[in-house]
Amino acid sequence: MPCTGRVTAGMADEIVPVGEGWSRHNAELLLHGPSQVYFAQRGEKHGQYLLKEDSGWTVCPAPHVGIEYPLEVRAATASAVRPAPPPQQHEHAAASTVAPGRPLDAERKLERAVVIGDMPKTARLALRFPLGFLDTPAAAYALFGGLRGSAAAAQWCASQFHQRLLPEVAKHIHGWWDSEAEMPDELLYRGSHVGSLAALLREHMESLDRDLIAGPHGIGGCDAVVAVLIGDNLVVAVAGQASATLLFDDAEPVVLLPRPGAEAVTAALGQLTRGRAVQASGALLGEDGRLRRARSAWDSEEASAASSNGGDAAAAPIDCSVRRLLRAPDAFSALGLAAGGPEGPAEIRTAYKRLALRVHPDKVRGCDPGDAKAAFERLEAAARVVEALAEENGDACRELHRVLRCDPFTLRGAAAILQVDSDAEESQAQKAHQKVKNVLTKAVVKDAEAELKRGLDFCSIAEETLRLARQGGPPPASSERLLAEGVGGEALFALGLRDLRGIGARAEVRTASWRAGEAIRLALCCGATSELSIGQLDEVARICQWQPKVAALQWANMALALPSRQNDSSASVICVCIRDRSDDECEANPSNDFSNRPAKKQKGMPGPRSVRVRHLLLRCADPGKGLPEDPLARRSRAARGGAAASAGTVRSKEEAEAELVKHLKGLLCMQSTGGNAESSDLDTQKSNAFRRLCQLHSECSTADNAGQLCGDLGWISRGQGDIAFEQAAFSLRKLEFSDVIATSRGLHLIQRLA
Repeated sequence: MPCTGRVTAGMADEIVPVGEGWSRHNAELLLHGPSQVYFAQRGEKHGQYLLKEDSGWTVCPAPHVGIEYPLEVRAATASAVRPAPPPQQHEHAAASTVAPGRPLDAERKLERAVVIGDMPKTARLALRFPLGFLDTPAAAYALFGGLRGSAAAAQWCASQFHQRLLPEVAKHIHGWWDSEAEMPDELLYRGSHVGSLAALLREHMESLDRDLIAGPHGIGGCDAVVAVLIGDNLVVAVAGQASATLLFDDAEPVVLLPRPGAEAVTAALGQLTRGRAVQASGALLGEDGRLRRARSAWDSEEASAASSNGGDAAAAPIDCSVRRLLRAPDAFSALGLAAGGPEGPAEIRTAYKRLALRVHPDKVRGCDPGDAKAAFERLEAAARVVEALAEENGDACRELHRVLRCDPFTLRGAAAILQVDSDAEESQAQKAHQKVKNVLTKAVVKDAEAELKRGLDFCSIAEETLRLARQGGPPPASSERLLAEGVGGEALFALGLRDLRGIGARAEVRTASWRAGEAIRLALCCGATSELSIGQLDEVARICQWQPKVAALQWANMALALPSRQNDSSASVICVCIRDRSDDECEANPSNDFSNRPAKKQKGMPGPRSVRVRHLLLRCADPGKGLPEDPLARRSRAARGGAAASAGTVRSKEEAEAELVKHLKGLLCMQSTGGNAESSDLDTQKSNAFRRLCQLHSECSTADNAGQLCGDLGWISRGQGDIAFEQAAFSLRKLEFSDVIATSRGLHLIQRLA
């Protein structure tokens, strides 16, 4: 199959292949490393693209020639963090060693976001390889929300996102298609070299899940939502408590991927009853509706009870004895047998009689009769199982008790189960596993099959815990402390949560796609923000049509205010705005015919070469720091710079954001004050209102300009100023307002005047 290429000057027998990233393989062939596609510059297969297979060389189609779609894209992420509660009296001494300000609040943020606005540029700069076959725009977004009060898993996933995604994107040089109906005929026979974005994102998230579980942060977990836009092909994937919603100017919202429903949660949890451990699986659904492993919850609660009762966990009221029996992770714990026991059936019967007097349904008062009955039945079953084991094989019974007393998901517990050091070699751990297994399998008791199976499972998990520690290093103590933290609801379908796999939790990745060809806002929600209603999302999106940062800030704050999220420390969201390129931008590339797909990418930056803008600047600084030097700052700041400036304090970034959001919402919600509701008349009123805001609040010296020039920066050209400011200014249409823009000078609102 001949290729599209160009003949190298002075070398008529050599043809240059399509795209970038080709390297010399030998005298005749070039190789595109990521895709393993070859190109013959000389020889018998001159001008052909080839794949090397066991049977020999196979001809494949020419690479895809990137297409530039007439779309504008802006995206931003925002978070709201609930301030930490003030320390108690006894905590003041410890807190005094921490620097004042926001560091503790920053640690309370459990979400991590990744926004890649230009995938080819990121691949070239960060990973040192080109993505020369992509349609544009090409962007990727990800939001990971940490579970169990820890951001470690979310941080790890965010750090891996682009490093894993972009190399996979580079492998598919024949384009991206989500169905064979859309695929060109010449590509049908080699579908493996044609990328499906939906399959790519699903595989990407599943690989993150596998490696997260195998790493030191596998006990933790995270909800996840990711999106990729290549050309006009938008694909989204979610796992756990996450959602993706499309919002339009003049149409009803479309929920691409809703958060998992109550039916899915019910199916995952089965017939679990709150406050009762499931003997077959070792699962425990807490009174708070959160899933835990019964052993981890038991260890945590017993330690707490022993501390509060002077070292005796069993010295508790009767109703507590009922609850302990219902939550006991195994038969030995239910009977309260001491370590090293039981010595024989007599010890088991004594333990049974002691507890039976406390939890017999006829003797219990002040406790739910159903709970008392279930606890007594649990006690009888436990006594029957352990006594049968002791009579069958005392050594196996005591060995099972020793194994079940340990938590195999902790490094210390795993080493104790196998009776090896925590850094034991693989062969040593395997021999120890087999040794314990040989002892346990000596007991063959029908009534004790579930307990024996749990013991054998503990041994396998312990060996796996030691193996993971050898490969990735021992898990931090903070990670093991998460074992006692429950996970509830839709988060059971999140990434990670190694200890809950098999008892209700599983990673479930869902995908959806959309063809971008009209003005839309995409809300990528995770954790608390996934609980926002469609109406709440749509109300903000209809106002902030090209201000993703402001929209995301409002959504995050609304999520923290939800009644069901009062205990959450943070909320985050990503907002992506997509719209058709305007007429004045198309004038920069008059040869483009956007009625059909253009033949190839257009070179150069789209849009005008210079714009005239007005801006409002609010200076701010990190806590504990002073304002940076700014020769263009307004000198009358103390008199006109707002309440914070008048009080002589330095405004924080969060305070500046809140102030600018307030000003921008007021401008965007303005209604025409005259009888004529013409848009041009309203635009003039908004411009005048913004000029007055600049005069009152801006901390740039341009605010002192007289009359219509107040806040006016004049004409600016590309490459003359801060990159973020320039990108925002040149993305605006005439008389349009920007998002909240951060530069080295502070935070800005911008309006394009011409």
